[in-house]
Amino acid sequence: MFSIPIAIPSYLRHQMISKKTLRFLREVDYPKELITIFVASYQELQIYESHISSNLYGQIVIGVLGLKEQRNFISQHYPEGEIICQMDDDVDKIVCKYLTFQQILEKAVIELTMNTCGLWGVMPKDDTRCFLDSVSTHLTHILGSFFICRNHKDILITTEEKEDYERSILYYLRYGSVRRYRGAGVRTRYGINEGGLQQPGRVIRMYNGSEYLSEKYPTLCKSILKNELPDLRLNWRANI
Repeated sequence: MFSIPIAIPSYLRHQMISKKTLRFLREVDYPKELITIFVASYQELQIYESHISSNLYGQIVIGVLGLKEQRNFISQHYPEGEIICQMDDDVDKIVCKYLTFQQILEKAVIELTMNTCGLWGVMPKDDTRCFLDSVSTHLTHILGSFFICRNHKDILITTEEKEDYERSILYYLRYGSVRRYRGAGVRTRYGINEGGLQQPGRVIRMYNGSEYLSEKYPTLCKSILKNELPDLRLNWRANI
């Protein structure tokens, strides 16, 4: 079976991760020894170990508090240049229309190995009516809930909110391309699940993150409102 390491940052979600991301990976028979959960403290590690079946994961690593900091910790944890997958802890499933989950990973690794891109993802929604068996190469949003990347220790996230937009931009600046497969999508409940980033003050953090990135990369993204919430729009016409 073709497999790569899967890293799952998790915070205060020992019950949810078992019912969602780990359940999905178990259903697709993903090798548990390649699944690593990253938590914020020793106390959290103890809770996770006591509540999550050891049949669902390989190891739990104590990282740091904060999604931005944890993402950067994960980058430092794995070797430079290694191809890894990251998933959020509240993913219901990766909905696939044309390829299996394993085939999607294989397709990603082939393109990443060719060194024409460093970041690869799928659609942010699971509406199969909109799926196409093709891959886009322009600057686009690679969702943080599920992505495959060539690990670079010097690609560091600097904002908590909209961190996946920043990652998309940083990999685009390095490679001149990010890849998004249009034949699969992430099924999750955006901004609803408890724990993780769903803490008081998130709308303000979303606004600050959107403004910060639009000021830092004015030719690559623009701060907008989407469904009355702060958001970003990437410039798909960008050419570096």
